[in-house]
Amino acid sequence: MRALLFLLCVATAQAATFCPYKLPGNDKSERWVNLTVVQYVELSDTEAHLIFGGGNLGSGHDVKIPLKSRDDGQKLLRDLVETSRRCDPSPP
Repeated sequence: MRALLFLLCVATAQAATFCPYKLPGNDKSERWVNLTVVQYVELSDTEAHLIFGGGNLGSGHDVKIPLKSRDDGQKLLRDLVETSRRCDPSPP
């Protein structure tokens, strides 16, 4: 019975299906990325590199965001985490 209850809890746990994040930029058009499909983020002193894709999306998709400093990258990373937490349907 406990195993069945555990399986039901796992089966009903859901992740956000769409978690939009506006990419910084000076263009007139806005670009958004769905944080649900981001696989990993690379930070350097000069850029943040978001890699996403796989499954139905294929692979090899990425976004490069220019940074002024590593501190800007850490700020961007905190913003990504905060945005993804707001999209999470599970209670805190």
